[in-house]
Amino acid sequence: MNSVRLSPYEPRDQQGFADLVMDVHSEFGFAYDPDLDADLDDPGAHYRFILLVKTQDTVVGSAALTEPRDKITTLKRMYLRPALRGQGWGLHLLEAMIERATAEGCQGIKLDTTDRQDAARRLYERAGFQQHHRIDGTIYYFKNL
Repeated sequence: MNSVRLSPYEPRDQQGFADLVMDVHSEFGFAYDPDLDADLDDPGAHYRFILLVKTQDTVVGSAALTEPRDKITTLKRMYLRPALRGQGWGLHLLEAMIERATAEGCQGIKLDTTDRQDAARRLYERAGFQQHHRIDGTIYYFKNL
């Protein structure tokens, strides 16, 4: 893909961000949940920092960090469109989010994913995240910074 770049979220990216999240959810068999997906209406109000992967003005990847609690932030909404997977963009995005959390004084990052997302789990584990626990099909990870 030409001109792929990382770009901080701006309000004009809201629809592209929401479309990406919903498309990836659909790909993995998840339905829209008004409680869990309330952030899609105004992502900037829900997250401390959002970084996007974009081709021109199209959102093709995303990751978000929550407001830290006790110096621990949560990585949310880490998604890539299928065309970008396997090209290093997931690692590039994840490293940028780890760097951001570290620069903001966080001492750890937690995240969750599902047992359906094998590639994501491998990426997180290669980046030093360790499984903390599982509940049903959800796997919880943590990384000390």
